[in-house]
Amino acid sequence: MLLIALRLGGVAVILITLWNPGKWVNPTNQKPPAWIILADHSASMAQAASDGKSRAQVARNVLAQAVKQANEADVPIRIHPFAEALEAPLEPDQLPSSDKDGSQILMSLSQVLQNAASTGESLAGIMVLSDGRDTSGSGPDALADIALRANSQNTNIHTVAIGADQPAADLALQLNRSAITAFPGQHLRIPFALKSTGLEPLKAQVSLLDENGSPLQQLSLEVESGGTSVGTFDLTAPSVSCRWTLETPVVAGESRKSNNRAGANIRIVESKTRVFLAEGAPYWDSKFLAQLLRQQPQMEVHSVHRLSDERYFRIDTGSDETTESEHPVFPATLDELGRYDLIVFGKNVDPFLTPERAEALRQYVRDRGGAVLLSRGKPTTGDVPALDDLEPVIWGSARISEFQFEPSAEGENTGLFGQALPPPDASLWKSLPTLKDGRQVSLIKPFTRVLANGQSNTSASASGKFPALMVRRHGQGVVGLLNGDGLWRWDFFPEARELGNCYDDFWIQLIQWMATYSEFLPGQDFSLRLPASHGTAGSAVAATISYRGTTPLPDIQLKVIAPNGEESLVHPALLTDAYGRPMWRGSFTPTSPGDWHLSILDPRDHAPSVPETVFTVPHPPSEQDDLSADPDFLNHIATATGGTALTAETAEAFIRQNLLPKKLATRETGAVWKPSWNLATVAILIAALLSAEWFFRRRLGLA
Repeated sequence: MLLIALRLGGVAVILITLWNPGKWVNPTNQKPPAWIILADHSASMAQAASDGKSRAQVARNVLAQAVKQANEADVPIRIHPFAEALEAPLEPDQLPSSDKDGSQILMSLSQVLQNAASTGESLAGIMVLSDGRDTSGSGPDALADIALRANSQNTNIHTVAIGADQPAADLALQLNRSAITAFPGQHLRIPFALKSTGLEPLKAQVSLLDENGSPLQQLSLEVESGGTSVGTFDLTAPSVSCRWTLETPVVAGESRKSNNRAGANIRIVESKTRVFLAEGAPYWDSKFLAQLLRQQPQMEVHSVHRLSDERYFRIDTGSDETTESEHPVFPATLDELGRYDLIVFGKNVDPFLTPERAEALRQYVRDRGGAVLLSRGKPTTGDVPALDDLEPVIWGSARISEFQFEPSAEGENTGLFGQALPPPDASLWKSLPTLKDGRQVSLIKPFTRVLANGQSNTSASASGKFPALMVRRHGQGVVGLLNGDGLWRWDFFPEARELGNCYDDFWIQLIQWMATYSEFLPGQDFSLRLPASHGTAGSAVAATISYRGTTPLPDIQLKVIAPNGEESLVHPALLTDAYGRPMWRGSFTPTSPGDWHLSILDPRDHAPSVPETVFTVPHPPSEQDDLSADPDFLNHIATATGGTALTAETAEAFIRQNLLPKKLATRETGAVWKPSWNLATVAILIAALLSAEWFFRRRLGLA
């Protein structure tokens, strides 16, 4: 019985052990939270910072201060180098050289936070030593995601902007207008500016290159340190649309190379601009303007002048003979108005406008994308409601006898002054003869842009300033207004002639600019609009197409040519706008960097020319494209995460005050099964029972 009991006892203990009795427990440990320091070693960190040191050397000095403080305060610290990706922790003396072609600041921060979350580690804080030059191209959503994650983990991100006190040595080529519209063979002006920052005075050469990279023109400009110099390429417009490039060589020591080139899309309008000019009170202004327009090879002009209530004469382009009539000759219907791209009004045009014609004119602008130019101020003596609705202003009663014409900043922003015409600060405008017969304005209507002001010392207003040149979008079209008279002086007076062809340039550039400011280009039935001229690869781009032609509607397609020359067709959906006018919407997705060319395929026989446009997807930024510091980017990171934005000078005090021992952090590593049998006594008990059973069996001779 004793032997059986010992044997059963040993087997029972073994079976209980195999059953693995125990319980689930959540083990915890306590350790001081660690500081994480991210050290940038991309190529931009090799740039000079101060006192003859590179940014990388300055960052190493800050890092040495942090390591020394951490050792003295017994604070755990981990140093992660990063460039194109987050790298494993290293000792300070093992940091790699600054030669990587990329700097992924946001991605590295995201990886650190993810690693801490996955292991349950509590961080005392994160410090980023960098110049802020991030090449990831990440948008605000990436920063918002990092801020949310950092706040949820109660971790502040502090940034040390290395090189923030040193201005980037840079020569920037600036081209405000990337799309320039012109007629074949027309005189073309391409203005540009060179801005110098952190460089000594220099002489820079700017080249204008065609699509094959061959030089068309070259200019040399003297640029002062910290100054801006402007220049203009004057040449003849090509016969077809193309893309030209302006570039200036990279200067020794220049940290930003991506802005030494700029592209200009030259859109050539093959159709002539069809103009109808109506003048009710012939004067030098209307005579000079009609002659000027008829001389332009890219314009087809029909002008009608009223000499008396029963005498009108008409003269057309290509003819010196006048045709007289007893009735005011003017397009009577919307379809007749639709044959013209621009309607020019002089003064006292009331006899030309019956209520039906005035209403057709309003529809011509609103629904057909037409352009109207009021070339001599208020065009009527009485009230013409439909025409009053088109005018950009509500007129006042006071008149200004003499005033100086002064372009405004708004006129420069629209691209009329500073590009098509001299900039507002050009001395030319103060040298020109004064204008006359301006009129005060009681109210400027919505969507009106004041392109130039009149300045008079005898004006009824306190400042003597009033709107002199305005433009207003109305539906699909545009209305321009010159509030004054006497522009003929700019061409007639000897002192004005010495300044160049100011009169010719002003009217031709204004009319051409108005034609492009309207939704439709001259001679085209379609307009093609994109939400922006630049975008990113992989993001869909919506194209909107409007139509001002006749019915039936054509079945159009949108042709898309990729940078590699591959063509694809988009079938846009036919819709209607708020006024019931036909329009199409379609989208395409650019898949690679470069210029994507879009045009409309019109299946009609003898269809007029169609609009074209270019959508540019910039190439991903490279570290070598821009080696300048970007402290603002680091400031945004610190602000979004509740951290502190520091410089190399302020980092030392911050380190002494913050790299101190903190309360131990309790860290759970996850529930585990703790067995109850995993004890030495259990093993001894099994051995004792089986050994005793064996001993007694041997003693009784039963072995």
